Amino acid sequence: MNFDDFGDYPCPDTLSLAYKLQAYMKSKKGDLLDSVVLKHKEDRYYWCVLSKKFVMVNGNTEFYLLPWRKDKKNQCYLYCHHLFAQGAVLLVPEEEIVYVGFN
Repeated sequence: MNFDDFGDYPCPDTLSLAYKLQAYMKSKKGDLLDSVVLKHKEDRYYWCVLSKKFVMVNGNTEFYLLPWRKDKKNQCYLYCHHLFAQGAVLLVPEEEIVYVGFN
């Protein structure tokens, strides 16, 4: 294997993607969003506000609690990266959320 065939790491596109993903984990004031996980580990469907459809989410996914008001059904808005290039904002019942906190 010749490592000269590979470009410089990290490439500018990788850095811009990392900065973009990092921006999604902060509030407008610059505070980090709370990390949360789900109480269950099985896959379930949740309503995605952005795509306006139900999406399947792995139970081991780590989410970020958005500082928005809960909806009428006492559901919280959670952000996750979901797919590589597309984030998702999901409505999840508060009783299914476990606060992880900061390490």
